[in-house]
Amino acid sequence: MTNRWQSAHRLVQMLDGRWTLAVLAELAAGGRRYQELHEALDGISHKVLTETLRRTECDGILTRHVDPGRVETATLYQLTKLGKSLAEPLAALDRWSETNWHLVELARRQWNQRVT
Repeated sequence: MTNRWQSAHRLVQMLDGRWTLAVLAELAAGGRRYQELHEALDGISHKVLTETLRRTECDGILTRHVDPGRVETATLYQLTKLGKSLAEPLAALDRWSETNWHLVELARRQWNQRVT
């Protein structure tokens, strides 16, 4: 791999996972407790949510704050400054997808017609 794309490749690997971007989108609106995240991300298992939160916390994208004064729902997840800095590039990717996805689908259909 050339140096030109190594940084982008590292970022894609960091954001890899079916639920990572959905978790980041939920936290972009503000801090959320674990159960709130689980309910907002319809279809995610507790295991996958926990793994996703741990991985993104390890990467410095979110922080986990435990309130020792609370017994239930004591853990609050929030984006770090680093995590918040992803908002603009992710929004740009979202805009690209909204603008161009129909062209990707068209290209796939045309390709499938050629190879079948």
